[in-house]
Amino acid sequence: MPDLIRLSDDAAKIFVFDPVFPLGAAMEQAKRNKLNAFGRLARLNPFNRPKDETVLPTKHELRYEPFWYVVAGRDVDFSKEITYAVDVGNPHAHKVLLDGREYPVNAQGKRRVIDLPAIEFCRRKIDYVACVDGLGRELKKGILENYVGRPEAREQAVLNLPGAVLPQLRAPTVRQKVDQILSSEVINAHEVQRDERTLEKFHLYYRPVFAFEFAWTTEDKLGVIEVDGISGEVAENGQWFKEKIDAIMTREMLFEAGAEIAGAFVPGGGLAVKVIEIITAPPDQKPL
Repeated sequence: MPDLIRLSDDAAKIFVFDPVFPLGAAMEQAKRNKLNAFGRLARLNPFNRPKDETVLPTKHELRYEPFWYVVAGRDVDFSKEITYAVDVGNPHAHKVLLDGREYPVNAQGKRRVIDLPAIEFCRRKIDYVACVDGLGRELKKGILENYVGRPEAREQAVLNLPGAVLPQLRAPTVRQKVDQILSSEVINAHEVQRDERTLEKFHLYYRPVFAFEFAWTTEDKLGVIEVDGISGEVAENGQWFKEKIDAIMTREMLFEAGAEIAGAFVPGGGLAVKVIEIITAPPDQKPL
């Protein structure tokens, strides 16, 4: 299915948040919650539960997790055939001559009306705003929304961010999903004159997250506590992402690259450097 939604000029942007919550405070938050890193069942087990002396820190990192912020709209011009029931005030009238055409007077309950056919010319704007986790997870409501519009966000021309996680939900997929959502809105029309779908803002945000891994030594289990680098909020069901982007990435790479190419931007991705060279080379020097 082709991607029909139009990307407005200057819609695609990259933003990065620097952490405002310090590492030391995040580490204290993680230690206070470390016994919850192995799931609720382990915590509530009266016979074998993690204890402070059996749960030890193993490693930690500051990583940057992606999410998409989209503002989109659908503009539709359409026409609709309709019949107006127009009240006739004269109780003795049995027909009405209007613009050279006769209309019989009909009874509708206590009303006496003529049925007047017409065409309505309509314009409808459908708005869509959403934050979408770039790793395809269902996050607690409001977490991503609270980032949008904060002054700490720095716009980047290219992404050169150690610890950045490559979006698993690629830009073309996000565009297609937005297009499908807007297209699914039913327009009750006999004829559509214009139907345009536009992505007005298509922003890729990178937010800081501290991740702390703990080992439950007596059970040989690992758990991760995450601490939001902006709010300090704790997530007890954390994850550890091994693969990080190890190359400078342009806007074109992040917003246009397919899954097979994007996969080359993780460790060992020499292809990323080659693609940057191709994109930034003068037109007369680009390979055919």
